[in-house]
Amino acid sequence: MEEKRLSRREFLRLSALAAAGAALAGCAPQTPAAKPTEVVSTAPPTEPTPFLFWFQAENHEPEYRTRVEELNEKFNIKFSYELMSRDAMTQKFPATLMAGSGFPDIIEQNADDIVKFLKGDDSVIPFVDLKPALKASPYADQVLMSRFDRYSKDGKFYGAPHDVHPVLMLYHERAWQEYGYDPSTFTTYEKFLQAAKGVAAKTNMEMPDGRPLGVIMDCLSCTNLPARMMDLGIWWTDADGNPMLKTPEFREAASNWMLFRDYWMNIDWGNQVAMLKEGQVLTQFCPDWLYGIHFQGTANDKEWLANSPMRMAILPGMKEDAPRTTSWGGTSASVPKLSPIKELAVEVLLYLYFENGEGQLAKRFVDTGILPPVPGCWDDPVFHEPKEYLGGQIAGELFIEAAKRLPSYSEQWTTHLVTEAWGGQFASAWAGEITLDEAIEAAYAQAVADIEKNKF
Repeated sequence: MEEKRLSRREFLRLSALAAAGAALAGCAPQTPAAKPTEVVSTAPPTEPTPFLFWFQAENHEPEYRTRVEELNEKFNIKFSYELMSRDAMTQKFPATLMAGSGFPDIIEQNADDIVKFLKGDDSVIPFVDLKPALKASPYADQVLMSRFDRYSKDGKFYGAPHDVHPVLMLYHERAWQEYGYDPSTFTTYEKFLQAAKGVAAKTNMEMPDGRPLGVIMDCLSCTNLPARMMDLGIWWTDADGNPMLKTPEFREAASNWMLFRDYWMNIDWGNQVAMLKEGQVLTQFCPDWLYGIHFQGTANDKEWLANSPMRMAILPGMKEDAPRTTSWGGTSASVPKLSPIKELAVEVLLYLYFENGEGQLAKRFVDTGILPPVPGCWDDPVFHEPKEYLGGQIAGELFIEAAKRLPSYSEQWTTHLVTEAWGGQFASAWAGEITLDEAIEAAYAQAVADIEKNKF
C-alpha cells in the first residue's frame, strides 16, 4: 500500500488542529465527557498553547527570534526559547527528566551530546521517533536523509539535523602566491605537504615581523584528521559503536596528518579571523558555520573586501578520487517523550527546520553561512550569488558540491568516549612524548574500558 504523504497545506492545517487539541486537553477536567451521540466542538482555543524551546548555538538565535511570530501564527502556540551554554544544558536536561517537569518541548543540542542519550533500546531513549511524522510530511522528499544517520538507532530517528556542515579549504590566495603556490591545485595531501615544506624553507615559519606563521590552522582532531578518515572509509566508531582506532585506515590517516606537525598552528578562537585575513595563517579547513564567522568578522572592512584575498577550494585527498571533504560540528533537535504536546512539538520541529515556503532556509544561509540539509531549497538564487568575501566565488555552490560528496556516517553513545580517549593520547603523540602506535594502543584500551564501564 502506498504511504499517505501530506501536502504542505494539509500539514499546516493538521498541525493547527493539533495545537488546538493540545490546548483543549489542558482544560479536560473542566469539560463534561461527551456522550456517544453528542457532537463535540472543534473550535480553536482562545489561548495559544505554551511552547518551550531550548538551544545552545548563539548564531542560531537571530533566526529563532525573527520566527517567533511566524510559529505562533502557524501553530497557535506561545513560542518561547532559552539559549543556554552547552554545559548548562547537559546538566539541566537530565535533571528535568528525573524530576518529570521543567523540560522543553524541543531541545536542540550539539551533535556529540544527543548521541549520549542513544544508549539502550527505544524504551529508555528519552526522545520521540521522528521518522513516521517525517515520512508523512511534505519534507520527506526534500531533506538530505543521510544527515539523519548520525541521530538514528535501530531504524528510528531521534534527532533532526539542522545543518550539513561540509568542509572546504579556505585560504589566503595572495599570501600563497607570494610563496609560489596555488592551493586550488592541491589535489592530494602529498602536494599540500610539498607546498608546506616550500613555505617553511622560504620563511622558517615566521612572518617578517617575527610572529609565527602557520600553513594550516586547526585543532588536532577537528577537520584534518576526520577528512583523512572519511577519505579512507572509516569513522571513530563502526555501525555497532565499536572503536575504529586500531584499523590500518585509522593509523594511515593519523600518520599522514602528523606529517604536517611542523607547519601547523593550533586554532585561536579569538583571533582566527584576523590571522587568516592578514596571512599569518595561510589555510584553514572550513565548514559552512566557520565560513559564516569569517565573513561576519570582516563585513565592516569595506576597503579590504573590495580586494579580498580569501578563496575556497575542495580539500586535498588521500587520493585524488577520494571524497575530499568531511563534516565538522552539527546540531540536532529532538522532542522529549515526556512533553505533553509531543505530537504538536514534532510538527513544529519539522516546520522550523525544513520549511522554505517563504525563503526561511535561504535566509539561514545568507545570515550564517550554514547550508540547510534540504537539497530542495538549494536552487534558491541566494545559494548561487558571488560573495565579496571570496573575491566573487560562489560559496553556496562550493558547499553544495561538498555536501553531495560527503559520505554518510553514524554515531552511537560510545563515539564520544572514543574521541575523548583519543584526544589525550594524540596530544602526547603530537608533542613527541609517545609514538603514534603507543597513542593508538593506549587510546583504544581506554575507550574499550570506558565503554564497558558505561554500558549499564
